[in-house]
Amino acid sequence: MKRRSVVIGGALVLLFVTGGALLFYWMLHPALSVIDPVTPLPDDTVSIVGRNFGEAPGELLFDNIPLPGHAIQSWSPTYISFKMPSDVDSAVVRVRTTFGFSNPLMLANSSKIPKAAESQAVSEFRPNITGVKPTANIQIGKSIVISGSHFGEPEENAAVFFTKIPSISTLETEDLNNFIKIESASLLVDRWRDTSMAVRVPDGVESGYVFVRTKNGISNTYPVSFSHSLGRTWRGESSKYVIEQKVILHVTASLPDGRLSLFLPKPATTQNQSAETNIGSGGDHLNADHANWQEFRFGQDDASKSKLEITRQFIVDASEIRADINVGSIQAIGAAPPAFLAPYLAADALVPSGDEAIVAAARTIQRKEKNTFRQVALAAQWVFSNIKLNEQDQGLSNDALPALKNKNGGIRALALIDCALLRALGIPAIPVAGFLVAEDMRLIPHYWGEYYLLGIGWIPFDPALATGTVPAGFVPGFSERLTYYRGIDNKHIAMSRGYQLLPPVQPEAQKKVKIPWSLSEYDELVQGVSYTSIWNPPEMAPSAPQ
Repeated sequence: MKRRSVVIGGALVLLFVTGGALLFYWMLHPALSVIDPVTPLPDDTVSIVGRNFGEAPGELLFDNIPLPGHAIQSWSPTYISFKMPSDVDSAVVRVRTTFGFSNPLMLANSSKIPKAAESQAVSEFRPNITGVKPTANIQIGKSIVISGSHFGEPEENAAVFFTKIPSISTLETEDLNNFIKIESASLLVDRWRDTSMAVRVPDGVESGYVFVRTKNGISNTYPVSFSHSLGRTWRGESSKYVIEQKVILHVTASLPDGRLSLFLPKPATTQNQSAETNIGSGGDHLNADHANWQEFRFGQDDASKSKLEITRQFIVDASEIRADINVGSIQAIGAAPPAFLAPYLAADALVPSGDEAIVAAARTIQRKEKNTFRQVALAAQWVFSNIKLNEQDQGLSNDALPALKNKNGGIRALALIDCALLRALGIPAIPVAGFLVAEDMRLIPHYWGEYYLLGIGWIPFDPALATGTVPAGFVPGFSERLTYYRGIDNKHIAMSRGYQLLPPVQPEAQKKVKIPWSLSEYDELVQGVSYTSIWNPPEMAPSAPQ
């Protein structure tokens, strides 16, 4: 027994020492974020932004050789400037202090970089970045101004790219998978002109570079540094699911111009979920394939067939995600929201944020609490305290307004009401429909949401689980339910995110809603066709990982 105590005590000491060493490493070890410019000419002034450089100068290493002291112009804990040596072609740059070596970043002499052969016309009109304001301490959701030339007009091929891989070097900028692409027509672009653009910083950026692409080519890279002082989201463990869905259809009669369209949602692509959709059968009826849904069309030629079938398989990789939030420093969106957030503050067909009861509840919460994040928690508590949850009600017409009127509704209605209340509070919000993965691998229809905080971005959350409303058969992935106010686990599979616009409906056509795991206005559109349909609920494939 004594020996066991000694072993346990030794393990605890080792754990404490290891944790202390990691904390020591983070707090004191030097780290580089940005070199500006990364391709200087000889004698150009070059800046390095980072942390833990120390008050007294350490060593600036080029391929492990210290730069002469007279070349260093300034040295502070977070900033170093120096003159670019003329005898360097390219180098791995590090900082060395008494606490060790920093991470490496690349630097190259612009005059030594081979220039690809190109026509003068192409070179003349290639986009060029001459400046970015600000270049440091930039926050997600805020606007940066990129100045230069030959950005052209907003068009299909025009886009700006932000680094999403930490500590990326200039050698990796050719791989566009390392960057977040913002197209020129995106609502994140406030202004796009030939010599300047104003762009909102997207979710998921890391300090590194920005560059511009147009039909005439790709610009130079320009270093920028982003701040996460307000908080950031983190991805945790992921789970891979293989899901099968089947729709069985019997067409009994059709007019010559009869038409039946089935609109099947595809799993949503989010910051914590990637998905692939494969068609097993019925692909010959695929009429349209969009980012969020597929249309399968049937008509007169199918009336003679006794049975038609659509089978699809979804391969979903879902990660847990949670946000570290500096609650005391959170900023409100304000009375004039940027264009990319405006749709998520206004009422729509699903989210009645302008309803009198919702507005009144928002005023009550605002009188109690001014902090945006705390308002998120109070909104969920108000909904699940004032609207009785009917766990048996998974009705397809279970929307927000009837539940508000009756003070009673299913989980779909309560999640929509919660998003409406957040929007009324001035907090951008998006409803999400999908499934929870139960312990026995059943898929439980469920609804949650996402809200937006300046400086952090979109944060998924589950108001039901956060308030302690747990469906039968589901074991939450987070042991502390309050974590669901700022994240979701890897047992959430998103099938539909936000209100999904489908093609306009002709007056004589009939709309039908068949499935609860979608946020579309309708799932079937029929005109001049007599038929029956069965939408089998998606199930975990036998080969799905446990």
